[in-house]
Amino acid sequence: MFQILEKRREAQRRRRRNKRQQENRERVERVNYLSDHTDNPNFNTDEIVNINPTSRVSVGNNSTCDNTSPSIFVPSVDANKTFVTIGERVHRQNELKRNEKTLEEIEKQTIRRFNNRKERRDIYNLARERAIKERSRKTLHSNRESIGDRNDTLYEEDGIDASYVDEVLEELNRNDEDFVNNILEEEGNNFTYTEEEIQNIDRIKMSNTSDIISDLRPNLFGEINNRERWRRMLLETFRIIKLIKENDLVPLVEIYAGNAQRHFIINLDNTTITSFINRCLSFSYGIEEFWENYNRQDEEVRIPPGKIVSRIVITALLPPLRELIEGGFFNFYLSDKYIIFKELLKLYQIYVKNEIRIEENCFVKTLIESRKLSEDEIRRIRSQLIGETVSKKTVKAIAEQYKLKVVLKKIKREVMSYGTREINIFLFRWGKGNHYIINNNIKVTSYFIKHYEEINEYSYQNNIELLSLMNVIKKQNNKYVHSLNDFIPAFKAITLLIDKNILIPISKEDIVKKMLFESDKFPLHVNAMSVSEFREIREKEITENIAFTLLFADFECMIINEEHIPFCVVVSDEAGIMHEFYGINCGDEFIKFLERISNPCCYFHNLGYDGRFLAKYGIVKIIKRENIIYSMIVKTHRGKTLIFKDTLALIPTSISNFKNFFKLDGEYEKEVFPYMYYNHNTFNIGVVENCWIKEVPPWNDSKISHFKTNLIKTKCLYSDGRFNSKLYCLYYCRQDVEILRKGFLKYREMIKTHFNCDCVYYNSISSLAFNYFRTKCLSNCDIFEYTGIIRDFISQAVIGGRNMLGENKKRIIENEIVDFDACSLYPSAIHRLRLPTGYPFLMTKPINWYWERLMSEDQVTPNEEKFISFFIVKITVTNVGKHRKMPIIFNKIKGTNNYINDGAEMVVDSIYLEDLIKYQSIEYEVQEGIYWCGHKIDTFSKEIEKVYSFRATMKRDKNPAEIVFKLIMNSCYGKTIQKPTLTEYKFYRSKKDMMRFWSRNYKSVIYAEQINGSDIWMVQTKAQMDSFYTPNIIGVLILSMSKRIMNELIYLCEDNDIDVFYQDTDSIHILKEKLPLLEYLFKEKYGRELVGTKMGQFHSDFPTVKGKESWAIKSIFLGKKCYLDVLSNIDDDIDYLIRMKGIPKDIIKKRAEESFGGNVIDLYEYLYYGGILSFDLSEGGPHFVFERDFTVKTLSSFKRTIKF
Repeated sequence: MFQILEKRREAQRRRRRNKRQQENRERVERVNYLSDHTDNPNFNTDEIVNINPTSRVSVGNNSTCDNTSPSIFVPSVDANKTFVTIGERVHRQNELKRNEKTLEEIEKQTIRRFNNRKERRDIYNLARERAIKERSRKTLHSNRESIGDRNDTLYEEDGIDASYVDEVLEELNRNDEDFVNNILEEEGNNFTYTEEEIQNIDRIKMSNTSDIISDLRPNLFGEINNRERWRRMLLETFRIIKLIKENDLVPLVEIYAGNAQRHFIINLDNTTITSFINRCLSFSYGIEEFWENYNRQDEEVRIPPGKIVSRIVITALLPPLRELIEGGFFNFYLSDKYIIFKELLKLYQIYVKNEIRIEENCFVKTLIESRKLSEDEIRRIRSQLIGETVSKKTVKAIAEQYKLKVVLKKIKREVMSYGTREINIFLFRWGKGNHYIINNNIKVTSYFIKHYEEINEYSYQNNIELLSLMNVIKKQNNKYVHSLNDFIPAFKAITLLIDKNILIPISKEDIVKKMLFESDKFPLHVNAMSVSEFREIREKEITENIAFTLLFADFECMIINEEHIPFCVVVSDEAGIMHEFYGINCGDEFIKFLERISNPCCYFHNLGYDGRFLAKYGIVKIIKRENIIYSMIVKTHRGKTLIFKDTLALIPTSISNFKNFFKLDGEYEKEVFPYMYYNHNTFNIGVVENCWIKEVPPWNDSKISHFKTNLIKTKCLYSDGRFNSKLYCLYYCRQDVEILRKGFLKYREMIKTHFNCDCVYYNSISSLAFNYFRTKCLSNCDIFEYTGIIRDFISQAVIGGRNMLGENKKRIIENEIVDFDACSLYPSAIHRLRLPTGYPFLMTKPINWYWERLMSEDQVTPNEEKFISFFIVKITVTNVGKHRKMPIIFNKIKGTNNYINDGAEMVVDSIYLEDLIKYQSIEYEVQEGIYWCGHKIDTFSKEIEKVYSFRATMKRDKNPAEIVFKLIMNSCYGKTIQKPTLTEYKFYRSKKDMMRFWSRNYKSVIYAEQINGSDIWMVQTKAQMDSFYTPNIIGVLILSMSKRIMNELIYLCEDNDIDVFYQDTDSIHILKEKLPLLEYLFKEKYGRELVGTKMGQFHSDFPTVKGKESWAIKSIFLGKKCYLDVLSNIDDDIDYLIRMKGIPKDIIKKRAEESFGGNVIDLYEYLYYGGILSFDLSEGGPHFVFERDFTVKTLSSFKRTIKF
């Protein structure tokens, strides 16, 4: 079957390829001519790379160009420049790449590149781009004098394999976002099906049983390059999906990763395979090497899917016996031959093919046409609906919220009555074309539709306007009889049009990228205000009357084939009575124990780890963010509901810090535990001398000695060199659980005493802190929270902390430097801020009108002249009057703020805009905005001052409760910028149940995966409604005020020639000798002291060296959160402050030992001069990978390669 199809496709491709080759050869000749006559002085036509189908790559002045094949010209490169010449590059490439691509493949690649260009580019730019790419992945700069020789040696050690990178780069440089769409456009209309495939579909229909239609594996598509093989797999996938859909069945696509131990089910209508793999698949099947070599934090990495997808299985599911009642996109269009119906059908969102569009959700369109709701209400509903479809449940929720009487007619008539405004809706159901329309009459008769061809001919012959005949009801005595009382309902007219083939089904390739109606995919404009999009903040009622039985537990795991397997769990109640479960079935025994407890609520410290061993017992609900699990509910097979929560989300520190944090009584042994030693053979009795052999990092003599001492103290050591590994494990597990129990109970007591709430009823410190301040100073104060368009517009002004190098340049500074840090930056911003009251208004006047009436920072009460408290505007910066070394103008590149001295489009509040004008003298144009009028209030400011003062007093008195005040302060604003959740998770206890849900909810499901070790399936779906409110104006103003605090200091430095070498969010690196001058200038300009421990003040934040104040004597700045400070003190003692984002300090030191003789300075200098280094993060300790199927793995190698 595959061979026949492949032969057909290959013949079609060959014909198209030959035609394109001929066209491109002519095009290349013209490009060659242009390149020979270029005026660019750096272009040398004598040195070229000539790609000839009959020879290898040739380089040099004697190369010739065969006009029958495409040629790529490369400019000559000066040997004195920082990159190698073309000859050297090709020579090295030939040495490293013995298995280089054939010239035929290179020719195909070149032709495709020319085909994809809509305009001819100057050939010099193409050559320059290729030279830069080559430079970026070949040798280091040849002119590094200080460490050049060693750099070259290290580069050879750490360099990425050239053949592998070449293959990966070829895939990365293509546009993967449009890859699937290009396939559909190129091949989608040429899909054909074999007799065997059609018979399989018929068999499924007749037998009424779902079955596999296709099982695709890469080896079915021949020995071809990875990219082409992946392309063919995708093409075959879409062909089979189209076959299934054409036969009114539901496709289910299973993606098997790598060695096929894991597989996912995805819905290709809601995501693409490539984007799904990019976001959902972890890197534990051979892709780590690729990911490590490309810094994923700096740019979005396009993973070559063929590297990890080993199998695609496509199943045809039977349609549900009882379809989900919902409406969405109507998948029919009007044939061009029947244009007379065009205007009539637009009302019901039915268009001609070339005008197909999703301008409105069909349910919203129906509400608009009913003319029963106001524009504000329509706008609010529009912003609430975030999915393509609208279910009956959502219709009911809308009717209840807006007090409507919705009469929904489908097969039966259903009334949802919550008010007097009646709206008649018809749910049109044709195949999968479920679509809401207004249930009214359309101005056409059934006779006109049924006899359209005859009436159209009559109209043409008698020169009668066809529109005037649309009310014809019959033909009598060779004359048409008209009536104005026989128009038919819209749903009946649409049914007749489908029966007459006047409406034609839409295929996916007809409207690629138009199938989704999701509000977050449309441009955001604030052109109207709706009262339903804001509400006053009220005190939130927290139910604290549930009598939980609190428990505390911890798992210990062995690592078998990199996977974590629990073999020990210890659980304690509030009184400290412990229960231990040991062995491979410890989890089963633990669950049985919990089932006997009344209302159990069990805490783990890092539920994101331990919770993964509990999901298989019946997970029904989870609250999570990435790898963090805040809470999880498990319903066992016996029907018992178990609640699990995370103490780490409430107390964000290691459990080893609990003793010092909470001043706990008792002695706790320093943990020395051989995690890598335990397995099925050693978890009862072990051999002492074998324990530390596999530990990472390796144990030193001191640690080995401590371990042996602990064995004696715990009475686990036998006289024959063995030890009781079970007893030793239980001892340490009990100790961890005891520290967790005592620490949490003390924390709970402190929260109750000082903040009058119970932390048991909160999932995180952020929610606890925000609820405290909501109750104390935000509720009933005329402060509002927002949803819908207003919320989303305000969210665009959320600008995170600035981290950047001075002038965006790397630097080495050999002078005394201090790290000048703001005292509690965000609490300081809150203390200085006065919040706006009331709700916003739409800006309709010129921006100067609002500036003239804007209240000053300290003004609280409005007057006749100044009454606008704040505003948020979308602006375009048209001119920058003052360029800064550390600008505050930014543009977003892949979600990251890039600070520039150039024009940009930004959404900012009035605080940020004032600073833009003050410090960078910008000129700008306002596109749109909103503003607040009225009083400002300082209740939040006063409450944060009170908390800060309490904390300072407790810290002075060494009261352990000071830690909870610190946590509350630092977590108080996070909830104010929280984003809505647009997806949901559902769990099913069998694949059969999951597939039934998948079939009924095909339009909303995204992916499904089986939970490891169970029959439970987790399904991610798109949410249909967004009713989330948040007071994000508070978060926006806090962030802007925090930047103003930093801007005042930074630009005072810059205006007085005090260099700022680096800024973290709340600190700057400046010369120590300039600090007295800076203090004087700050006091003179702002009238307050700069240095101190009060809010709004700054202090040096370098750690002490041997207990004495320190400063840097040398600093190397490489990039954001990547720098080295060589610290010293008054006694000339030396220490290092090492920062490298994502790489622990111990790993950096180890790499320095291996390659730089232990000299960390040399390592940083090597990176400063452009060197490439790989770091194996697993050498610093086990590196965990949390899979989406709830497995936990330890990677034996986890390398990360960096370059600056």
